[in-house]
Amino acid sequence: MEFIFMILSSLLFTIPNYFPALFFLSWFAFIPLIYLIKDYDYSHSFIIAVLVGFLNSTFSFYWLYQPLNSTLKMPFSFNIFILFLFFLFSALPLGVWVLINKFLQPQNSYSPFTAALSWSVLEYLRFEFLNLNPFNYFAYSQSSFNFIARYAAYGGMFLVSFISVLIASYLVKLFLEPKWKKGVPLAVFLIILAIIPIFIGPQSDVELKQLKFDLLINNSQAKSSTFEEIENEIDNFASLLGKKKNKYILTAEDSLSFDLIRNSYYREKLFSQIKAELNGSYLQLGSHAAAAANYNARILNSLFLLSENLEVINRSNQELNFLAGINLKNKEKIIDFFEGYLRFNQGMIKKSKSTEIIEINELKFINLIAEEIFIPVISRKNNYTGNINLIINAAAEEKINSKVYNNLALAAAVYRAAESNTALIRAVSGGYSAVIDYQGKILVKEKLKNDLKSFNLTLYQGESYYQKNPTKIINIILIIFTVIAFVKIMIKLRKNLSSRN
Repeated sequence: MEFIFMILSSLLFTIPNYFPALFFLSWFAFIPLIYLIKDYDYSHSFIIAVLVGFLNSTFSFYWLYQPLNSTLKMPFSFNIFILFLFFLFSALPLGVWVLINKFLQPQNSYSPFTAALSWSVLEYLRFEFLNLNPFNYFAYSQSSFNFIARYAAYGGMFLVSFISVLIASYLVKLFLEPKWKKGVPLAVFLIILAIIPIFIGPQSDVELKQLKFDLLINNSQAKSSTFEEIENEIDNFASLLGKKKNKYILTAEDSLSFDLIRNSYYREKLFSQIKAELNGSYLQLGSHAAAAANYNARILNSLFLLSENLEVINRSNQELNFLAGINLKNKEKIIDFFEGYLRFNQGMIKKSKSTEIIEINELKFINLIAEEIFIPVISRKNNYTGNINLIINAAAEEKINSKVYNNLALAAAVYRAAESNTALIRAVSGGYSAVIDYQGKILVKEKLKNDLKSFNLTLYQGESYYQKNPTKIINIILIIFTVIAFVKIMIKLRKNLSSRN
């Protein structure tokens, strides 16, 4: 029976990663977990929670095998062993939370506030000091529920996790103590959540503006492209561009299969076909391209912003990767070690870049290429100066080929938009292209293939509360948690001393 409850809890935790509209199932995941451990000692409870967490990792992060295999170039057994360790590490936070929550809970009742408090504190500490799994945050399972996802503008993902776990914990309390009066605090809490955004909104309507965009996702060829395939790719791209309706056209990270910098023949061929089609528009073109024109230059995933005269106004290079989200002491030295001794694929291990603001007319935006969307660089103002009104996330997700990764990447985009009160456009091949408003609401979500879509988007230029005060709310949560933990420890010590006497 234990194993059945563990499987049930894990399934409820992870189903929203496959079907985001079922976000509410993750709330019920706590019921079998808490029910299992409530009568066990700390060691047994920890083992159960770690096993549930390990199942969560297996169901949610299995797709990591593909990028791991392509990066390490190691035997299957070694890659599986690395994944096993990663899954085990990812399971530990749930085990630690169960121990802390079990210790802090009242003896004869269940406190939803304490459960939510301890959960959000652990997530924040993990994010700040040992963020080895940037996908493993409870808020990601709630991204389709804009009712609470928009609260990221005030306290980031950690506030969303607090709210979500608080709701889930009230359901646990109702299960353990089935009385209708126990549901009154939950109803009041939900009413307060609904009312707050009515009184807290954008500072001024003057800061809102509407712009029109085109999203172009073409069928780019694989690396093994022949000359004929590249020419077909150029013809196809030019044909799609001919359908454009608006001033700003955005493309996926891998729109071109040839090197735009070094392959001057195909570059000129492409430019000759699309010059007339641009006709006063700006095109941001994704391509794998050399850092310089020489043949020894490193190949980078890049976005080229082209004017109507096909002049390169800006080039954004992808400089972050799956290691970029790790908050770890001496991270740069560790990356150098990986490059020098473990012989990772060159270009896969890179050092972080500073965030660059690009300005065109009324647009002030930044580019987050591929997995950079998992790193909340825009949520804290010390990463750049000035206000932006748009985030563009270009990516290519065919190689990973996982619905879970597609959903996680989209969820991350939702929180980058909500945390910064900035509209976001995803231009993605092989995954979900999307339009997200400045409150984190998904307006368009579609897997585009060889198509061009036009849409209007309201842009808001201004800082969110979370950008101005990225640690204020979580610091309040930390202080309350510390006080509760201190009082609980003092009570335990007093009981132990009195029992000895």
